[in-house]
Amino acid sequence: MEFEDMILFSVFGRPVTAYALCLAAALGAGLFLFFAAGKKRRIPGDTLWRAALLALPLGLLCARAFYCIVRVYYFLEVGLDAMLRFWDGGYALWGAVGGAALAMGITAKTKKEPAAPLMDAAAIAGSLIIGLMRFAEYFSGEGRGFYLENEAFCFFPVAVFRADYEEWHLAVFLWEGLIALMILAALLRRERRAGKTAQLFLILYGASQILMESLRQDNTLRWLFVRVSQLTAALVIAGFLIFAVIRWSRNPDRRKMSGAQLVLCWAVVLLSVGACIAMEFSVEGKIFITLPIWTAYVIMALACVCIGTAAYRATFHSVKEEAFLKV
Repeated sequence: MEFEDMILFSVFGRPVTAYALCLAAALGAGLFLFFAAGKKRRIPGDTLWRAALLALPLGLLCARAFYCIVRVYYFLEVGLDAMLRFWDGGYALWGAVGGAALAMGITAKTKKEPAAPLMDAAAIAGSLIIGLMRFAEYFSGEGRGFYLENEAFCFFPVAVFRADYEEWHLAVFLWEGLIALMILAALLRRERRAGKTAQLFLILYGASQILMESLRQDNTLRWLFVRVSQLTAALVIAGFLIFAVIRWSRNPDRRKMSGAQLVLCWAVVLLSVGACIAMEFSVEGKIFITLPIWTAYVIMALACVCIGTAAYRATFHSVKEEAFLKV
């Protein structure tokens, strides 16, 4: 199957592919869940509509802007006007996450309402959208991992067949979609204080992306040899750790962790990030060249679990609940 040739019909002379149709369906399902989560949090309907109408264009623009900034040297070569050719593709998911968060903040500011419940509703909807968008990559040919030599694993959904090379590749897009839905289940598991659902989403998604982005062998965004999505995820998690330290230092009477425990969280994250970097070099054959690739990824997966766990504990358990209001 040639994924890129799956044009279903045309609208105003522009082809509509199966992938584009799936993306539209994912956005529609996400908007439905956003309104449902917002109503459960007693957010007024007009506030939800304003947030949704802002999130769609801002998410698109920020996703495009993130991509263009990362690939600025390419656009300098082909012409800066190419940045405005939105129909040619080129978007970054972390940019879309930032655009949606910006829309929630602007809506809260203009409506003079708290931003935290909006952020929580957006996080829940975002998890569903990301999961469905990853599944849709089946039709785009993206989200494929390394080539599989063992025929025992050459079947869908473990792998996906690449017709142009007649090879089977790891179906990373499917795993990413399942992880996003698992994150959604974790967010819906129980009610939390306003803002904490969004924080949990960013921690879980960030930790998982460090591994998933490494598994992808498609056109991932890079700065030299650094995968941008991995770097962004690490910076997001570092941001949570920094704010955990700030809250802890500003609220001595509300502390739940000792200084040593907080330092331990930092140490676990730093050591785990170091392990991920080492395994990246191992997969690329630069160090530990005798280490099997599956072993490297198992180590990386365990390191990502450690990163998420340590970041979660520092963010949610360094101070008592009331201290989250004193940032």
